[in-house]
Amino acid sequence: MPLRRPPRTDADYNEYVKDFYKKIEDYDWNKITDTKTGLESILHRAREKKMIKLITQWGTGDAYLDVGCGTGLILRHLPKGSVGIDLNPRHLERAKKYVPDATLVLGDAEKLEFPDSSFSTVICTEVLEHLVHPQKALAEIRRVLKPGGRLIGSTPHHALIWKLRWLSSTHYHNEPFHNEFEEDELRALFAGWDIKLLKLGVFRGIFFFVVEKN
Repeated sequence: MPLRRPPRTDADYNEYVKDFYKKIEDYDWNKITDTKTGLESILHRAREKKMIKLITQWGTGDAYLDVGCGTGLILRHLPKGSVGIDLNPRHLERAKKYVPDATLVLGDAEKLEFPDSSFSTVICTEVLEHLVHPQKALAEIRRVLKPGGRLIGSTPHHALIWKLRWLSSTHYHNEPFHNEFEEDELRALFAGWDIKLLKLGVFRGIFFFVVEKN
């Protein structure tokens, strides 16, 4: 997948990274999670299982918003009529096959085209690490959440397991940007939210979080 040369300005670099994710063609996270074998599949399925448990425990409302829904891995477990948004049109095409009753939107997590206070629950799984400015997406998520609404998600911990990710068959080897977080960094990102849960899981390589708009 050819990409233009990395730009020098921060704003242009942000768009450069987004352009990479818009053009990914051959990944299907549902298929990878459901059919792969070995340690990698164990990780993917354990992460999915943990997210389903958190959503069942903490989710509220009739329809949820899944930001960065990809091919619908988590969206398929959400209430009927939920909404998925993703930058990549090919991901949404696959998601439509897996979750035909969902509303799918081609869009940017930093510019959510929904009115203020639209959702009681927003899901954001394995997305923040791909954003050059995750605080912008979090501000938009906060805007579209109702008062007392909850954001439920996950993101990588700065741990050894991610140092080995280049060995993975699902790793984007020309990926221009990927972040891992320490707990204090996430707490800083969630400043102004009521943190209900921030906990390591899945081999201590992933932070799972539930934060509430107060």
